Amino acid sequence: MTAAPQRRLTILQVITQRRFSGAERICLTLCADMQRRGHRVLLLCKPAGGMPEEARKLGIEVQTPPIAGKLNLAAPLFIARAAREFGADLIHTHLSSASLWGSLAGRLAGIPVLTHVHALNTWHYYRFGNRAITCSQGVRQHLLKQGADPQRVTVVYNGIDASRLNDVISGPDARRMLGLLPDQPVVGCVAHLSEKKGQKYLLQAVALLKERFPRLVCLLAGEGEQFDELRRMTGELGIADQVCLLGFREDVISVMNAMDVVVLPSIAKEGLGLALVEAALLEKPTIGSNAPGIDEVIEDGVTGLLTPPGNAALLAETLALLLDDAGLRHRMGHAGRSRALGLFSMQTMCDRVETAYGDLIHHT
Repeated sequence: MTAAPQRRLTILQVITQRRFSGAERICLTLCADMQRRGHRVLLLCKPAGGMPEEARKLGIEVQTPPIAGKLNLAAPLFIARAAREFGADLIHTHLSSASLWGSLAGRLAGIPVLTHVHALNTWHYYRFGNRAITCSQGVRQHLLKQGADPQRVTVVYNGIDASRLNDVISGPDARRMLGLLPDQPVVGCVAHLSEKKGQKYLLQAVALLKERFPRLVCLLAGEGEQFDELRRMTGELGIADQVCLLGFREDVISVMNAMDVVVLPSIAKEGLGLALVEAALLEKPTIGSNAPGIDEVIEDGVTGLLTPPGNAALLAETLALLLDDAGLRHRMGHAGRSRALGLFSMQTMCDRVETAYGDLIHHT
């Protein structure tokens, strides 16, 4: 890669968000940081989901033209017009629809396009961009298997601003807020409630540990289509009094701080387990499925432990290992924070994206 651009750039960021989650937070982080670095930024997004409001709070200029949908043949025209009127030097797209239409808009306007792949997506939606960045090696390999040119695809790990965790309430205070006792063993998962996230295997593991850890509490933070099914499962497994389905929480980082162990039991590959990075910054040991996008965040045996996807029995054994050993939890939590500060920092991510912009400008 070439060095970061030496001049002020005008950047059009485009995203077609479904909810306000990981990719959306990364997009806003990049918008805000690029402005701090002196670049001009305009964000195009859908009007729903609270994203325009969050962007404006950060001082980011926002427009909400009708650009959603993979059958919306007018979307490239709206994006190309916005790019021309804004005088964009480049277009940076996020998620599949925005990348498909944004890439075609770039061709219409004669402006280079950087597509940003946040999950295990189909290369077709990103292939028309000039360059692509992926949030993990696992995602990059997924694209290469579909025929993507290795020279056009670069990994930039998602980053988190560790300073935003400075004001998170303490673990004991978080437990009091949730009505938990100071010495109760607490595990949990912070993720969209869906089949692929594998929360049901965590519930099965908790049920297997019921006799060994009768005071164990499991927190599930998030909303999604599996909410009612998971609540029903707690009754069938006899653990309804040990599981708290918290739904959407704006203070999800504080909720995570109440946990002894943070778990991401996905049965599908992840783009990058961002909640695991947040947990590491809180010095929480983590358990995750041994799958791409998770195994890049957790260093097995050092910052946490990896288990086979969909295996509740082995997950239960792994949880028991950490719940029984406070010293091991402390060592893994400390190692996890040190690793996250170096590999998954906001500064590192933004530096690499800015360098990608320079590479795009100089080689297109």
